Amino acid sequence: MKFTQLITIALLMGVALSCSAEANKNKEEKNTKELQQTEEVEVYYFHNTRRCATCKAVESVSKEAVQELENKNVSFTALNIEKSEGKEKAKELGISGQTLLIAGGDEKFNVTQNGFLHARSNPEKLKKIIQEKIKSLQ
Repeated sequence: MKFTQLITIALLMGVALSCSAEANKNKEEKNTKELQQTEEVEVYYFHNTRRCATCKAVESVSKEAVQELENKNVSFTALNIEKSEGKEKAKELGISGQTLLIAGGDEKFNVTQNGFLHARSNPEKLKKIIQEKIKSLQ
């Protein structure tokens, strides 16, 4: 009789511990997801002092794409690569010329080609590309 009671208690404790472990695992996964969603993403547009209409459009459309996300963890910064602040940041990020860069954590996406290809002819497509890259980093 005592043996049966011990077995029953052991089984109940095993079930209780496994449920507790599962709850802790779910809690850890939730915390990890929350941390990933708070990952800061920076969108940088490096430009020269003299800019054409397309260069200005790349900046404008990129900035709009970031603003439309309404996400406090995403920021847009335009930097003149010919000035000291822009030179320093470009050197830090490994940029040597006009560039539209999306950076988050250890990952970077250079979307310069898409920027110059779509900024004036299809700005909605450029916004979509930028927003998708940002979401993939969060």
